[in-house]
Amino acid sequence: MQRVKTFLSRVLKALIRPRNIATTAVAFLFIHLIQVVAFNTDALNPVARAFQGFSTTDIFYDMMLSAPADTSDAIVIVDITKLHNRDSIALALEEVDALEPAAIDIDVVFEYPKEPVGDLHLVGVAATLSNAVFSFKMMDPDRERKEFTRQVHSFFAQELGLNEGFVNVDRSMTRNIPLCLEMQGKAYPSVIARMMEVLQGEPFDYQNHKSEPIDYEPTVFRVIPFDSIQQNARYITGKIVMFGGAYESIDMLYTPIGQKHGIEVLCYALKTMLEKKQQTNCTGWLYWLITLLIAHFAVCCIMAYRGCIGRKKETLEKQPAKAIGSLKGIAIDVLSTTFFVSMVVFLIMVAYMIVGYVLFDTQRINFDLTPTLSVMALSIIANEFVHIAIKHSHNIIRYKGKTNSNT
Repeated sequence: MQRVKTFLSRVLKALIRPRNIATTAVAFLFIHLIQVVAFNTDALNPVARAFQGFSTTDIFYDMMLSAPADTSDAIVIVDITKLHNRDSIALALEEVDALEPAAIDIDVVFEYPKEPVGDLHLVGVAATLSNAVFSFKMMDPDRERKEFTRQVHSFFAQELGLNEGFVNVDRSMTRNIPLCLEMQGKAYPSVIARMMEVLQGEPFDYQNHKSEPIDYEPTVFRVIPFDSIQQNARYITGKIVMFGGAYESIDMLYTPIGQKHGIEVLCYALKTMLEKKQQTNCTGWLYWLITLLIAHFAVCCIMAYRGCIGRKKETLEKQPAKAIGSLKGIAIDVLSTTFFVSMVVFLIMVAYMIVGYVLFDTQRINFDLTPTLSVMALSIIANEFVHIAIKHSHNIIRYKGKTNSNT
């Protein structure tokens, strides 16, 4: 118990030690420099993606992958990946609508007229759908103004006055579903926001509800092939149908539970909205203040360990007769190696991730772990740079002092 008190006392003193504060500051500076270089170098895109966030939800959902997944009774996918002509697509859509689903999300954009007969059939079917939401895409983002500059709709959208929503998501890592995007001062709803309006029978306040974290609790969404619609009628009648390509290789998205097809991500997003699971996302100045304090505390713990081992090593070196060949001497040498110091860093990182997991599991509190974990990982290197800076600063001061005394 006395040793624990002594260790905690040293940690508390370490919190205000200038060298440790400098180490934390240098570690954050390293992270910023790495981000700047990675985000501006195409070859380092994977590094940039790693620094875009690693949150508590990533750990939580990844750990849940080993548990049996429930099958959704509310949402099904009608797969048209192998349908390449619009007459067949219209026929499949007609079959689905005849079975009276609760709502249909059409995850296809028919940008140009393509087949005279098929196009005519498709337009005719689209005109009769009363509970369907068609998709459109926001295109050509302007990075300076942070908005899109062009939209791509189905060629018959304006003529029929289709109920539409955009399908854009963050393709680097899809953790949230955008519900509203602005273009030229006008707000546009996502396909998920429009689906909620169809299902609830009332307007959805997407302008004040612009994004929602997606609950990726592992779920199986039934995939019904286009040629088996009638045989699976019981899964369609009164259900929500996501109509589109379930196996499109060009529509793969990165998610906390691995790569998923775009239409499956939309299923998860709609399921999240329907179940209304509340999640608190920690952001803003309070998040950064807490992150800074936790990161600095972790750095101090790491430095306290190194200092404790270093002092014991110095004490033994003053008594070489006792140190040579003794178990204590060997143990201290081993514990001071880079491997064991790295293991201490790793264990502190694991403890931090466990705390994050428990907070999300019990309180649904989500926050980005990346800054703190990065500071922990870079703490040893940062401390070496601080040591070099202090050493050379002292040498410069001594040199100037000698020069002044000589003059």
